[in-house]
Amino acid sequence: LDEISSKVLKFCSEELAPPLVDIFNKSFRDGKFPSALKLSKVYPKYKNGCYLDPSNYRPISLISTFSKLCERIVLRRLLDHCKEHNLLTNCQHGFTKDRSTTTAIIKMVESLLDSIEEGKLTTGIFLDFSKAFDCLSHDLIIRKLENLGVAGTAILWFQSYLEGRKQLVELRHSENGIVKSVRSSLLPVSRGVPQGSVLGPVIFILFINDLPQYIGDACLTLMYADDTTLVFSETSTENLAITSYISLNMAYQYCHNNDLAVNTNKTAQIAFGRRSDCVPCIPEVIMNDEVKFLGITLDKNLSWTSHVDKLCRKLSSSLYAIKNIKASTDETTTRAAYFALFEAHMRYGLVAWGGTSAGQIQRVLKKQKTAVRTLAGLQPLDSCREAFKTHKILTIISLYIQETVLYTVKEGLPKRSEIHQYNLRDTTIYDLPAHRLSQYEKKPTYMGRKLHNHLPAELRDKGEKELKPALHQWLVDRPFYSIEEFFQRAFDI
Repeated sequence: LDEISSKVLKFCSEELAPPLVDIFNKSFRDGKFPSALKLSKVYPKYKNGCYLDPSNYRPISLISTFSKLCERIVLRRLLDHCKEHNLLTNCQHGFTKDRSTTTAIIKMVESLLDSIEEGKLTTGIFLDFSKAFDCLSHDLIIRKLENLGVAGTAILWFQSYLEGRKQLVELRHSENGIVKSVRSSLLPVSRGVPQGSVLGPVIFILFINDLPQYIGDACLTLMYADDTTLVFSETSTENLAITSYISLNMAYQYCHNNDLAVNTNKTAQIAFGRRSDCVPCIPEVIMNDEVKFLGITLDKNLSWTSHVDKLCRKLSSSLYAIKNIKASTDETTTRAAYFALFEAHMRYGLVAWGGTSAGQIQRVLKKQKTAVRTLAGLQPLDSCREAFKTHKILTIISLYIQETVLYTVKEGLPKRSEIHQYNLRDTTIYDLPAHRLSQYEKKPTYMGRKLHNHLPAELRDKGEKELKPALHQWLVDRPFYSIEEFFQRAFDI
């Protein structure tokens, strides 16, 4: 391995750019990926459990920085090709523009609340693939790319990129205060997409791009890379049992045909809603009351209690770190630590779970107040509203308002002026859909419309780009401690 960092490349960019352009262009013309860039170094990173069990380590693969540069050029062309021909399934939320774990989580929650509102029996099956990125046949990957229109020299380049790879394992240890390392010999890699690469994850999502079509439309398929979830909703127990059993077996069949292995011990099922007792159990699938989904905890009642429990434990650890940082550094550094260590955890998936009960939100707000008091040097009983303003920090409630409103606006939901032909009053607001259950109001798009409608007219009139900074500043100036406080304020609507 060349051991050349991206910093070195950036520093020497003017000198290195011309020869690199020549090398990469020759690679693309000839359809051959440079052999020197096919080497990777693997570090075993400990996860948990017994230190002597190799399965308790996660392999971290490092590849050449030159390889990543070359791959980024190909990646841009590949994604442009997929976009131009509309090749990517809408079910995939990983490694695609304007998609993320957050959009997948919101899609899941919206679908569940819609089904519960309609009085349907609803269940989700969370598939767990065993080493999905490592077991794919290279020949099968090439066939999948050909089916997506990759041909000629381009397909030869991808074939060369995948084949002939080698890797070694490096272990580091400390001896008398000196860091030493030992390396294995180089061994060939005959299957899978290159770990640690730029192209690897995108090649994988293109590989499983046809999974939703294979399973069929009897369920909602949600994917983030190899994290795949099937959501079913039916009016009767019998129909739910039939559709879920057939669709799951179609998923198993797809995996069998495509070198993917499902770990049945970690595949889980959860029944959602008030009628969860009527949901049939899928044979050989574990039925749970809660499940971890892309970093959040979903419970069968969508109460988010378990998620907030886990979040508060994370925030307590973050608080401890912030207090230590505050004691040894200045306020600017502590504020940066707050955003990195505290707020990042707090706002993850907030659009989906922020509609939880007031009591759950207050638990998080209490932790946040402690963090802000620490940052501002206040005593435990001191008011911290002004500190939120001074340090330009949004409360958890204000963050929820901001994120939910911006998500709703970005979704492009029609406003009243776009629906009605006549010149009606308050055309900048959204019409709220009629519903049966109060739980339906927790839907991100419902709550987003409701929150947006309560903003001042000068904010409601703004487009997405203008709204983001204006709404942020408006919320900074008004540290809300509850959603009720927001709705009770007399704004011009």
